[in-house]
Amino acid sequence: MPESTERRRRPKGERVTTEWVRHIAAGHPGRGMMLQINDVRVETMCRLYRKNKARAWDGEYLDVLDTALNLTLGHRRVAEDPDLLCRNVIRDARRTIRRSEANARRSAACRPLADAARRRVSTPAADGSSVIEMVTYDTPEARALATETIQELAAFAATLGPHGPGCLQGMLDMETAPDSARKTGVSVATVERARRALRIHAKALISDAA
Repeated sequence: MPESTERRRRPKGERVTTEWVRHIAAGHPGRGMMLQINDVRVETMCRLYRKNKARAWDGEYLDVLDTALNLTLGHRRVAEDPDLLCRNVIRDARRTIRRSEANARRSAACRPLADAARRRVSTPAADGSSVIEMVTYDTPEARALATETIQELAAFAATLGPHGPGCLQGMLDMETAPDSARKTGVSVATVERARRALRIHAKALISDAA
């Protein structure tokens, strides 16, 4: 008797193969419905795996792909075209992760803050829901630290290449990676690599300052 999906979850990084997909499909619970495995699902999962290998440096994107792989096995999901299925599961995976992050933020907003210089204020919205706002005390010291951090990031961005400063400015302006790529004249992948390097450097600067 095949193992259930609860006992046979794909570890991150495990190679997606036709045998693995058929093994999971054979034991898919699906509320009494057997998963219809076909070449479209197999091809979609192989494409997701190739994307996984191509961007192994991007942890956030790997989380999206991992969620998309699980969504591909949904027994209610139509699997007639690999292009459409691959696009749809990646889109839905991003939505799933955004909902999870939003729920986590709402949950965190109900917990007290350890820092006495920061507090949360809850106000009722027009529709009756609660709006949680973060209130911080703006001090000259905080502004000086922020300015120094930006200067350090700008110097580091310049070492990434001619596109570095533009990528940093795009992050500060909350531009999407494709928009930043068009402005800097490089590929989206190059922009994402630069942004990842800038985030890592920013975390190091904040840790040192703390």
